[in-house]
Amino acid sequence: MSLSPETEIDDADYKNGWRAINKLISQGKSWSGNEANCMFINLGNGEFADGSAVSGLNFEDDGRSAVAHDLDLDGNLDLLITNRTAPRLRVMRNQVQTSNSFVQLKLVGSINPDAIGARVEVHLDDKQQTVLSQTRRAGSGYQAQSSSWLHFGLSDNKVSQIIVKWPNGKADHYDDIRNGQRYVITQGAGVVVHQSTATEIENSIAEGSLSAVTSFSRIVLPNPIPMPQLKIDAPDNEKATLFGTGTTAAKASDNSKALFVNLWSETCAPCIVELSAITENKESFLEANVIPVALNVTSNQEPANWSAPHAQASAQCINVLDIMQRTLTKRDIAMPTPSSFLVDRRGNLVAFYLGAVDIEVIINDFELLNMNDAQRLEASVPFGGRWLTQAPSPSLLSLEYAFTKNEMHETAREFQVGYIYVQMARGYVNTQRLDLALESFDLAAKEGPYFFEAYSGRGYVKQLSGDISGAIADYTTALALRPDDKAVKANLIAAKAALTD
Repeated sequence: MSLSPETEIDDADYKNGWRAINKLISQGKSWSGNEANCMFINLGNGEFADGSAVSGLNFEDDGRSAVAHDLDLDGNLDLLITNRTAPRLRVMRNQVQTSNSFVQLKLVGSINPDAIGARVEVHLDDKQQTVLSQTRRAGSGYQAQSSSWLHFGLSDNKVSQIIVKWPNGKADHYDDIRNGQRYVITQGAGVVVHQSTATEIENSIAEGSLSAVTSFSRIVLPNPIPMPQLKIDAPDNEKATLFGTGTTAAKASDNSKALFVNLWSETCAPCIVELSAITENKESFLEANVIPVALNVTSNQEPANWSAPHAQASAQCINVLDIMQRTLTKRDIAMPTPSSFLVDRRGNLVAFYLGAVDIEVIINDFELLNMNDAQRLEASVPFGGRWLTQAPSPSLLSLEYAFTKNEMHETAREFQVGYIYVQMARGYVNTQRLDLALESFDLAAKEGPYFFEAYSGRGYVKQLSGDISGAIADYTTALALRPDDKAVKANLIAAKAALTD
């Protein structure tokens, strides 16, 4: 990487260096070299064995830190692993079946509430009179902090005594400690308080007060985005088109359905499982007025036992969806199979999913289709809270730029606000909603740059509505922009003739 310039000059090497770094970051590449996760087994004789592969922890990640914590309170330490690249966090649940016991302690100091620096000794009631010890520390790795609970594995031994040596030099002794329990020890209190057990946590999960962690990327958009045209190959070998910015929304009616578009392949095992779950829960889709659409990315093969619409996704369809997900997630990483897109009845993208989706998540997300702007904004963030600043206004500029950069100019145009208004207006004309068509053409004329389309279309709507003078004025303005347009000339002649009559 180029060094920072010492003076304010146009240093091309410096700028190019940062561009290269930003590109690598967006592609999920490593900043300082790929650092694989390793796990070593204590052999008990002063040596360690590399158990990375057999442990299942040797992911192809760019690892940074790992902390231990008993997340499900079952007495087995689980691992949380952070990475430079996605997934930024892996939660590894320890499901090893063992009869070994444990005790877990949380220290509360009098002046130092977190008891940083306190030393705990757990004396075991065994022949060797083993003493296990830990020190309460602040930090346990690169930008990482392990749980404040101290975990002691006891094997099949019992605890005879616990000694806590506090940072001020004083020590407290505790007897009558039971295996398999969690205690809070407060300095000088001489009392241990029993904490939640694994059974209580499991009950909380069952009641829904604690939620499960999903293994895919779920992105809920705070502002729905109009879907551009997607070209597909229908089962009868005919070319077809899905969506189209503006037009889809204008033609929507009370009978219009939302779509759940699923990209799949017959060689993808998670895809088959996901489609089977959709088929088994088709009643839930019907109740929510959502139609599942299966788009095969490799062939025209239909999913097994599938009764909903299906087709083969064209290269254009796959490229468009891939560029959209890269742009919206701000990550230059290819779209996986399966991937799914939840689109409301007006043709607006509400949420999308990268990876196999649990059917319950899909069905629960149908609620997004009926939310207002404020509710959808709250649903788009992982945790509830309050907004200290005004929510950012929606913008389609990043999508327009992304498709222009990829030389997909027709799709880029669909994310220009003026073009969307023109398309909406034309859709309203086709459905004979002339007031809405006139309103959309007005917005298109104000927004630009499709002024000719806006004025010529507005003139046509005024002519249909009986405002002949207004139609002539708009046709005249349109011809000033494009003098040789035969259709507008013909409409102008007809309007003048009607005004004369």
